[in-house]
Amino acid sequence: MKRPELEQLLEAADAVEDLRSALGRARALENELDRDAAIERDLPRMVDALGEQRAAIAGVTRELEREWVAQGPMLSVWQRAVDLAEQAEAAGADSSEYRQEADRARARLEAARLETRDRREALVAVRAQLVDLLLALPVEVELPAPVRDDGRPEAVRRDALDYDELAGRAAGEAEEAARQARDRMIEAQAELERLGRPSALEKRLQAAERELPAEVELPPSAPPSAERRLGRAGIAVVRSGDE
Repeated sequence: MKRPELEQLLEAADAVEDLRSALGRARALENELDRDAAIERDLPRMVDALGEQRAAIAGVTRELEREWVAQGPMLSVWQRAVDLAEQAEAAGADSSEYRQEADRARARLEAARLETRDRREALVAVRAQLVDLLLALPVEVELPAPVRDDGRPEAVRRDALDYDELAGRAAGEAEEAARQARDRMIEAQAELERLGRPSALEKRLQAAERELPAEVELPPSAPPSAERRLGRAGIAVVRSGDE
């Protein structure tokens, strides 16, 4: 093979390699476009769902706040009755009346906290729905801790407030992810237009591959790079004597 013929063949082989690379990149870009299009399509719905969860959390929070206010006086009455009973006992007086009042106050408080238990169970259900939403987001976000095992409305309320804050942050991150997806789509589309669509590149590649020989003989004087370049294009290489 003459030097000019070899150079021409090497250029054709490099062109095939470039087309293969371009085709691989174009396919990757189309996959990226599909993924980002799905993100841009689905995230607004997810953000709306997070807003609905925040509304549900707010409803539970309001009930917990109401119960906290209602149970405050009950707790004060119970504590005062206990204190009076202890003071009476310390003074050697009859504390039975105060003990009875303390028992009645505790019973009223425990009955009220049965409602708080219901609010806690409602918050457990809301948290489970929130976790499902967060796991479905295409961004990594913090998951809410379990609802604490505490019968006090002020304690459960703190969990509700934490969940609301977390859902708000997740919605903000989701909106940012949608914006980034739109930016990536613009860049990917521009690059794809420069490269060409995979279907068009496939046709060009097939035509270029048909022009290549299946095997060539190279003289010993051919540089090692020539064999590598031809091999990458799928051409079998054998060495011959100098022409």
